[in-house]
Amino acid sequence: MLYIPQTRRRLIASAARAAALVPFYRSLARANGDAIGAATANLLSSLSEAALARRPFVLPAGVTTIYQLFLPDGTHLVGRGAGSTLRLGYAGPMISNHGALQSLSFENVTFDGADLPINSAFGLLTFSDVARMEMENCVIQHSTIGLMQKRCGGRIRLSTFRDLTCTAILDENCAGVTIDANRIERCGDNGVHHWSAHSKRYDGSRISNNTIADISNRSGGEGLYGNGVRVAECGPVTIENNHIERCAYTAVRNTGGWDVVIADNRCKSFNEKAMYAEFGFRNATFRNNVIEDCGAGISATNYVGPGNGAGALISGNVVSKIRPSHPDPDFGPRMNWLTGVEGEGDVRMVGNIVVGSPWFGILAGFFDARNNVVVEANRLIDNEYGIGFAAQGDRLGPCEIVENDLRGSKKANIVAMFQTQVISGDLALPGAVNTFKNVVIRGNRIV
Repeated sequence: MLYIPQTRRRLIASAARAAALVPFYRSLARANGDAIGAATANLLSSLSEAALARRPFVLPAGVTTIYQLFLPDGTHLVGRGAGSTLRLGYAGPMISNHGALQSLSFENVTFDGADLPINSAFGLLTFSDVARMEMENCVIQHSTIGLMQKRCGGRIRLSTFRDLTCTAILDENCAGVTIDANRIERCGDNGVHHWSAHSKRYDGSRISNNTIADISNRSGGEGLYGNGVRVAECGPVTIENNHIERCAYTAVRNTGGWDVVIADNRCKSFNEKAMYAEFGFRNATFRNNVIEDCGAGISATNYVGPGNGAGALISGNVVSKIRPSHPDPDFGPRMNWLTGVEGEGDVRMVGNIVVGSPWFGILAGFFDARNNVVVEANRLIDNEYGIGFAAQGDRLGPCEIVENDLRGSKKANIVAMFQTQVISGDLALPGAVNTFKNVVIRGNRIV
């Protein structure tokens, strides 16, 4: 995480930069009777004085309408309960910073964007190079991106993000961020979008205990938007104990991340696969998630080779109520809709429960992507097919299908696949002969 020494000289310089707009806003107030300019000048002056004194500034109750503020280092803005609101009075952003800062802190403040336009390069609150950005018991509402952070660390907790046309929290090249126990609802693109361009850097962020609901896909595309949580090109990151409902695409999407742990989440109602590890991911974990009502369950896909779309543990998850729903029908069956769990390269699918899939409970590889796949001790109930495995192609490595319980499979329990076609009989039945190279099938029970 970024470290900036907070010396007295640095504080004075930071406060001076932040207060540079005070004379301009006061001149607006004098010349035009501009009440918003006067309120902005008074607030900015007070925040600078409080930061220099290293004390909190308490925002009065009620609504204060302001223009853009640039905050000094050490700003600690505290509202009076739920009644202190800063409302944007002109095109945003509302609050940002100049230069690297050691700390910013906000408590009990409502930030209202008044649905005014903001350049797409900014959020309502936009911070860069802040070592510790902390927010607690705040509300961010009626804007585009709620909070945009670049190269920041810190903690966002017990806050509400709602009615945002883009993304609630957008982290770019951040590290050591904790996003905990927030409520995120009615967003146009994503709930939390955490990504990095620094492929070798340690991240260590945690997204936990949040409630995320009603996420749309206003900007379109094929997965960049419409997700409760999207993590891309970074790691390790932990996403755990969240409640995520009603997203246009996925609950949690890991695109090219490494050592991303997705655990103990409760997820319901998605139009795509509920959880993804895709496009160059490494060492993904999906553990003890409960998923209901989706186009497909969990997928560790796009296997290219060791370390590229490879290395996944999918264990202890429960997937039910899979339904036809995918928002991009042009992809067709190649995308494995209607599957409970799928893995392609260096993956163990162990101890999962899949109930009622209209196609497959579990897929071990797909097309010619299958290597070092283990399907073990899963319970597969009332699915069209219990387990399928990729059986023809040039890149097929070892596969084990062992000790699974299969009940109520409508067409077959275990079958071989060529692309989307079943090419064998039921290999779980007594007397069935498995002639497929590198595939071990043993100890499975039809109950």
